[in-house]
Amino acid sequence: MPTRRSLLLATPAILAAGAVRAQALEVKVSLAAPFDGSNAAFFLAEERGWFREAGLRCTFDSSGGSGEAVTRVGSGTYEFGIGDINVLLEFNAKNPGSAARCVYMVYYRSPLSAASFPRAGIATARDLAGKRIGAALTDGAYRIFPAFAATAGIDAASVRWQYGDLRLREAFLMRSDVDAILGFDSTMYFGLVRAGAKPEDIRFQYFADTGLPLYGNGILASKRMLETNPDAVRRFTAAAARGWQAAAADPAAAIAALRRKEPLTDVALETEKLRWLIAKQMTTEESRADGMGGVRADRFATSVATVSRAFGLTTPIAPADVFDPSFLPSMDIRRLPA
Repeated sequence: MPTRRSLLLATPAILAAGAVRAQALEVKVSLAAPFDGSNAAFFLAEERGWFREAGLRCTFDSSGGSGEAVTRVGSGTYEFGIGDINVLLEFNAKNPGSAARCVYMVYYRSPLSAASFPRAGIATARDLAGKRIGAALTDGAYRIFPAFAATAGIDAASVRWQYGDLRLREAFLMRSDVDAILGFDSTMYFGLVRAGAKPEDIRFQYFADTGLPLYGNGILASKRMLETNPDAVRRFTAAAARGWQAAAADPAAAIAALRRKEPLTDVALETEKLRWLIAKQMTTEESRADGMGGVRADRFATSVATVSRAFGLTTPIAPADVFDPSFLPSMDIRRLPA
């Protein structure tokens, strides 16, 4: 039984622990999509208390795509986010004074693509020339289209654009208002299936298949956080990494956490979407061999140079200006489940 002296001695420690919890750092996190399967890992980490253990209280907000997420983090209005590293590259080149960094890679194969139906006659990337294409101005696929067009040999000026909210994109294609739409393969696929399209009728032209050695979405940290609170960046990255690892091991648990966050979640569809992302974007020979989070220097340097040329960037940008590996957590929470 504890004595009065032992209780008195323990009191400072108890108070100190309570003070740490009371002083949890509040951070805003921008997602690159609405609340869906692609974001479920964050909600699983939140539900299991990993951000709380890291001394963080996170507010997660949906967005209209990677373009919006990158701008939010780059402007400093959000401390963290998830977004396309190639969109971040363009932002940093044009805004070096407020350049954010990617600190953890999630998608090892870029999901950026153009989706169409057979009636449009788009069998190769070059067939997109002269077509009507639907896109969201804030989406990463639209921002990177010039790089894709340059490497695929498409006359970008020939494309006729129809712009709209990210959530209206699939409706454009279903109504035949456009010949193709741009975005993440999984988002478009499941959106089209939900709208009544036959899975076998959905065709993709992947940006990565034209010679762009693209990585995809990663965790982003603002310049202010990197400079003023690098330890919080390290703790956030580790908590999020635990979430991604747990989601890969148990997608159903991740979607259950998503549903508790967003009650209107279509559980079956979002579970299939998350499984798609794990299989097609997260799990590659590279991530299996190296663990999640990092990038291979040679591949990333080639990607940066290729995308920079395709964007026509006049300000040189180095790989270190876009990706910072110094915040990667320990390998035990970076390994993909067997």
